[in-house]
Amino acid sequence: MTSRDTDEALLERVRKLLALATSPNLHEAAAAAAMAQRLIARHRLEGWLAAEQAAEADPDPITDGRDAPLEVARRLRKWKTVLATVLADANGCVAYTLDLGAEKAIALVGRERDRQAVAALWGFVVKRIEWLSATHGAGRPREWHEAFRVGAVETVAERLRQVDEEVRQELTGRELVVVDPLELARREAVDRWVGEHMSLGRGRGVRVDARAYRQGRQAGESLDLPGPADRRLTRGRR
Repeated sequence: MTSRDTDEALLERVRKLLALATSPNLHEAAAAAAMAQRLIARHRLEGWLAAEQAAEADPDPITDGRDAPLEVARRLRKWKTVLATVLADANGCVAYTLDLGAEKAIALVGRERDRQAVAALWGFVVKRIEWLSATHGAGRPREWHEAFRVGAVETVAERLRQVDEEVRQELTGRELVVVDPLELARREAVDRWVGEHMSLGRGRGVRVDARAYRQGRQAGESLDLPGPADRRLTRGRR
């Protein structure tokens, strides 16, 4: 079985797990998402250990992903650009926005397998955060929902970091000696590609209603998700 075949088999498992998100039980849906992220992270690390090859030798090339954007809309929501940044960072990509005439899009710079992993998680997390927002904020203005959703996204980011750490703790010291430099090299390769092929500005901070943001953070706890992000989140690069 080729590497591409194993990647597709993994994504199929992830899609089947996330299909459980249709359950009315929030905890069952959250458990499915957590397991999906764990599968992705573990598959990625095991692939590196098996190949032990540098980022430059990876047969999956880095591209700007503009042909398969995560979102296309006349107006992009701030919370979705923050979420794209969180999921991209958790999976070795860089999220950015681009103009498409009358519409704008959120796209990912990275390798195809990593962009597909983000896309598999994206649909689930977006739907769950929208569901939480509608449940907790019936009758609230749009600004409240925006702040609530940004807060929920930050909680998702912390859960993603936890899963990443848990998976790494399962590795031996010898395995970490292989994995750590490869992860750094792959991330540097993506950043270098961005610097050489694109002109992206710095992400802009997001200002939102503080109370709604805190409520979103608390509600996001029920998603029980896992990946990486700093305490202060910014919008994706432009």
